This record gives sequence, structure tokens and C-alpha cells, in this order.
Amino acid sequence: MRKIYRFGGFYILLSLIAFACFAQPTFKLGWNNYKTGFIVHEYVYNYTHTDSAKLFFADSLTTFISSDSAVIMVIDHPIKDKATIKRGAYYNGKKQLVRTEEYKDEALQLVNEYKYDDKNVLISHTEDNKVNGNNYRKLFSYTSDKKTGERIVSESSYYNGKIEFYTKTYFDKNNVKIKEVRLNDNNKDVVHVESFFYGDNGKLKQRSIYFPEWKVTKKFDEPDGMEPVKCFRTIPMGTLEKVYLNTRIAFIKKILLRNQAVLADHDCHNFDYKFTNQSNCEIDVYTTKVNNSKMISFRLKEKL
Repeated sequence: MRKIYRFGGFYILLSLIAFACFAQPTFKLGWNNYKTGFIVHEYVYNYTHTDSAKLFFADSLTTFISSDSAVIMVIDHPIKDKATIKRGAYYNGKKQLVRTEEYKDEALQLVNEYKYDDKNVLISHTEDNKVNGNNYRKLFSYTSDKKTGERIVSESSYYNGKIEFYTKTYFDKNNVKIKEVRLNDNNKDVVHVESFFYGDNGKLKQRSIYFPEWKVTKKFDEPDGMEPVKCFRTIPMGTLEKVYLNTRIAFIKKILLRNQAVLADHDCHNFDYKFTNQSNCEIDVYTTKVNNSKMISFRLKEKL
């Protein structure tokens, strides 16, 4: 009987090891563990375009998506900070964002919560800073102008329980933001009126801010809105070659070399090109507002 018992225990041990090897992986966010459906690996590089592409590593992120897509966790590994930044997002059954969390290592830093009415419209947003104890809260209501078709979103903004200011934001019938009116804490006196203008490519071209107290208007140009439509587009990679994490550098350079004419287009000072033709891979080449620097983001989606 003792030999049979030992054999049975050994068999159970082997079964547990096999189950652990083939069980669906999980990720931990807060106090809970979630089954992983997808992992997205992202690597960000500074990019110098001369006669040959030079890539300088800037950042890396790993995104874990639960099997039901209700929970998403992003881990950021900044190269200048030894601490790991972890961000979590929770969605309800209607795919609406209801809560976000931000951790530094395992210490909770920031919590955002979103609430909706019975028509699935956002009515409140609360931000709690767990480091300094500050609390921000915004309440939203909605109206529409029957003549113009504009939608008006009214916002009440609170800081540590005290009203701070009010805002009315106007959207046209295509749901494009066209104007924002900021009022002080009495909801009467206008602090400023900000208007938004867009280029042919749909990007913001200019912001105009009017300050009634001084009767002064200031204008701010946005470079993206001045660029041709062709500077912001999705382009096929033109290859069915499989790419893996350990071959990503060579693969990125191959795509850049193949699209030199696009990337060197002198008409596009600011651009955003997404190269993709595979469901699990995307290479995003874009400029930033900081010194007009060029960046590359490589994303690889892994299904588990």
C-alpha cells in the first residue's frame, strides 16, 4: 500500500507540474490576478534619418490585456528611473472606462474613477492623488443648440471639495471641438474664450484665446494642422515576413529602407506614418513637439 501511495503522490506531482506549464498565464493588478489574453510589447526609439537609419533606445512598455478585455495593465520601464511605472485600466460590460490606477513600483500613486448615467453618458470624473492627498472632481451635463446642431458640455471642476471653475465646451455636429468658455467660481464672469481651428488633414491648426478682462486675443499655431493630408496615414508594410522580438531592429530598418521616399518627403515637416499589414505588428514613425524630433514605436501583439 505504501508503494502505491508513493506512486500516486508522484503522479499527482507530475500532473500539477504539467498543469502549471500549460495553464493560461496571469498578471497581477492591485490585489487581483487576471487571465492574460494578449500581451503587447512596445519599444520606442529616437530615430536619425540620414543615408542609413540609426536607432537610439528611449523606452519600452509591456501591455497585458485580460482574456475578456475588461482589464488592461501597462508596465513602463523608464531608462532614467530605476522605478517601474505601472498603469491599470478597468472597463465595464459596455466597454466604458470606469477606473484607472497608477503605481510606482507597487505603491499606488493615482486613482481616476468615471461614472455614467443610464444612457451611458459620462457624468463625473474623480482623481485622487494618493501621494499628496489632493482630490479633483469634475461633473458634466449636456445640452444642444437646435439651430446650429452644436453640442454643449458643461463642466463643474472641484479641487479638494471646493468649486474651482466652470467650463462650457462646444462641439459641432461632427463632434469636433470648436470652442471652450472658461468661467470663474461664480459661474458668471468669463475668464477666457478659446477657439479651435483645424487644417484640411483634420489636425488642430490654431488656437485663439480671448481674454475679456484685457480685451486681448492671443493666437497659437499648431504645426500638425499645417501639414498636407499625406503626412498622416496608414501604409502597408508590403511584406508577409514574420517578425519576432529578437529580430525587431533588423525588421524596423528594413521597413524604413523600403519607405525612404515617404520618410524623406520635404513637404512633411511633421508626420505620423503607421506601417502595418499584420494583425500583430505595427511600426509607428512620427515627429514630436520637442525639437521636432523623430521617433519610432514598434508594437508586437502576442496572443496567449
